[in-house]
Amino acid sequence: MTTHDRFRLPILLYDDECPLCLRFKQAMERLPGHESINKISIHDQEIYQVLNQVTYEQCQQSVHFIEVNGEIFRGVEAVQKLMHHLPAVKEFGWLAESEMGKRAVNYFYDMAEHYRKKLQNRCPSCKKDHSL
Repeated sequence: MTTHDRFRLPILLYDDECPLCLRFKQAMERLPGHESINKISIHDQEIYQVLNQVTYEQCQQSVHFIEVNGEIFRGVEAVQKLMHHLPAVKEFGWLAESEMGKRAVNYFYDMAEHYRKKLQNRCPSCKKDHSL
């Protein structure tokens, strides 16, 4: 596999050492269309050489999604963009784009992020320094 194939866009950068992030990725892989999204661990050092617009430290703070055109989305915006690539979720995309839907997505993301940070504080392997 060439570097180009390995890092083809779109890319979801996720923390494969975070149980919550890993479960999110696994749930996404049950949905049709997930194959078009390249899922790469934030601990893969090569990604930062290929995509020098993101850093490991940034990726530790929030989920990142790099769109086909190279545009980078972080946090809740990354989740919203990701939804547009999954046909099963895309059908309900209009719901997430309504004001109430945006608030619901933001709330879900904020709660997941809060829980993820709590896990990191309690988990000895999550506290390891993985910096490059």
